Order: sequence, then C-alpha cells, then structure tokens
Amino acid sequence: AKLREYDKALGKMEDPHMKKIFLKSCEKDLRKEFEDEMKEMSVSQGRILMKLIDRESGKTTYEIVEQLRGNFQAVMWNALATLFGNNMKVKYDPVEDIMIERAIRLVETGQI
Repeated sequence: AKLREYDKALGKMEDPHMKKIFLKSCEKDLRKEFEDEMKEMSVSQGRILMKLIDRESGKTTYEIVEQLRGNFQAVMWNALATLFGNNMKVKYDPVEDIMIERAIRLVETGQI
C-alpha cells in the first residue's frame, strides 16, 4: 500500500529536487516503521519477504530499489543479497511458492 502511495505521489511530481526530498522522507518513515523488525529477520525470512513484495506490488525488490534509489544502489544491494544466498530479482510464482500461497490464503480467510 505504501509503495502504491509513493508511486502515485511521485507521478504527480515534476521537479527532480522535490522528488529527492520526498524519497528521503519516505525512506526515513519506512526505516522508522520497519527497520528493527527487518534487522531481526533470518535470510530465509528475507527471501520470503522479497517474494511477498513482488506478489503484492508486481515489482521485484530490485526494481523498486532501482526506481527509488537508482541503478547503482540496486546493483550494490543485490550484490550484498547474493552474498547471503538471495537475489533481489526473484519473482513470486504461486505454483513454485505454493506453501507461501497457502499460508497467505489461511491468513486472508482468518484461519491463522
């Protein structure tokens, strides 16, 4: 939901300087809200999170970082992810990721 909100706001901005200020503010807010939880994630939890982000947004985490922070940052963060056995370009596949899909369905129906 936040990504859609940010995309919508960025689409209305024409001034590159204002976009940069807006993105820094967004990053600060996201860090404040999610950084502590993300630091405690295991590598496999991070892998699942990246797939869930792709499922919900239609964009890989690589594409999101590239869009919001630039190509250099995306390459750098993907290289770091690769060191831990992950890939930010991973796409969600409901067939391959059937267990994740089942868990999502259970959460959505209130069974979990």
